Amino acid sequence: MGTRWYQSLSLRLLLMFWALLFAVASSGYVLGLWFSKPAEPTPVPEDVYNSLTPLLSDSATFQSLSPGRLLAGNYRVAATVAPTGPERLQLDATLATRHQRLLIRQLEAESAQQLPVSNFMLLGPFRQGDASILLTRPLNDAERQQQVLSEQQAQEAQTLALLIGSGLIAILLGVWLVRPLRQLTYAMRDIARGGDVPDLKRLPQRNDELGELARAMHTTAHDLTVSRDAQRRLLSDVSHELRSPLARMQVALMLSHDEDEQANNPHVAQLNRDLDRLGAIIERILSLSRLENGLVHLSTTELDTRELAEQLVADLTYVDAGHGSRVKVLPEAPARGDWPVIYSDAELLRLVLENLVRNALQYSGGPVELSCQRQDHEYIIAIRDHGEGVPKEQLKKLFMPFFRGDPSRHHKAGVGLGLALSLRAAKVLGGSVEARNHPDGGLEVCVKLPVEEPTESD
Repeated sequence: MGTRWYQSLSLRLLLMFWALLFAVASSGYVLGLWFSKPAEPTPVPEDVYNSLTPLLSDSATFQSLSPGRLLAGNYRVAATVAPTGPERLQLDATLATRHQRLLIRQLEAESAQQLPVSNFMLLGPFRQGDASILLTRPLNDAERQQQVLSEQQAQEAQTLALLIGSGLIAILLGVWLVRPLRQLTYAMRDIARGGDVPDLKRLPQRNDELGELARAMHTTAHDLTVSRDAQRRLLSDVSHELRSPLARMQVALMLSHDEDEQANNPHVAQLNRDLDRLGAIIERILSLSRLENGLVHLSTTELDTRELAEQLVADLTYVDAGHGSRVKVLPEAPARGDWPVIYSDAELLRLVLENLVRNALQYSGGPVELSCQRQDHEYIIAIRDHGEGVPKEQLKKLFMPFFRGDPSRHHKAGVGLGLALSLRAAKVLGGSVEARNHPDGGLEVCVKLPVEEPTESD
């Protein structure tokens, strides 16, 4: 079942982003109001009282004042309240458009106060009987600086709120969205390594697209495991079942013809060669299946690597003198420490080297050289031929099962399992196999394996 629209991840992200953005904007607005709140009124200073008292003490002068009139110096009438009359309240038309409510509230104050407003100072109310007036004057330099400072503080507070708020949005969205994506990445890597139950935490319980992806990934991991196991079992079973009839065919062929007929009849000789080759292919497929299923158990013993290489050459010479004569173990004069004595599985290491050497013999017509060197905590056995090398784009494909670089030119080569088998065997030994074109020509395959120290059980 698909994700419902109200469970959509896109909708949740939109709502979450909107909510966080609203919170950030609100906090910036509140901080702006806090730092830019109107200044509190203060009592009118004594010097102002002393300068205005002579003008405001005369009753005729006081009652003749009207809004907008210049009283003395920079003082101008802003509002008046007459004792009687149809227009008791009169406001300066210029100030009334923006500050009408402030003027009326200030007229109701109990005592004379001064209050900075915009670019002027409001003073009053000054009373005489039932009449009242408000005065204004321009702000002086100190008052203007204080006003600018307050505005700067308000802007800084809003900017700080936006920066902190946007940072919190990024962190919250990152934790909420990136964290499950990282869990999905780790789960995918686990599946790539062959895991059948990836660690998805609580992601499959989610109802959005991420939850749907996690459930699909869990199902895929299970299906891949079942398919992989079935493929391995099929490969192992088929290989095992083919060995018995193949062995009977070899025995029947041997009993049905004497040695002279087998030597003189090219068809019988070809049949013998094909049966031997088919047996070798089946044995390699079975070995590869065992390695992939973890059925090979290491039996580490003290092993002289040069002695192992020389024994391999001797065995190849016994089977085919022409092939054996082409394989050289370098240096020809043994030196102390050139081939180390290590602790490893002799049979498995022999399997790795033999497959690589046979591959070199099949794909090149020149000599094949084996050399070894130790680097820090690993040793490197190099198998180099003197053939044409391999195209650069094919180097990484050499270790893929059933891959052959140019089968049309090497019709006697195998089916492409030797290098794949060597790679898997080397991994079981805790190492790796790499191929490169040698600078002086030919292909060089390096087997890198750790130098294992002896344990008490050894």
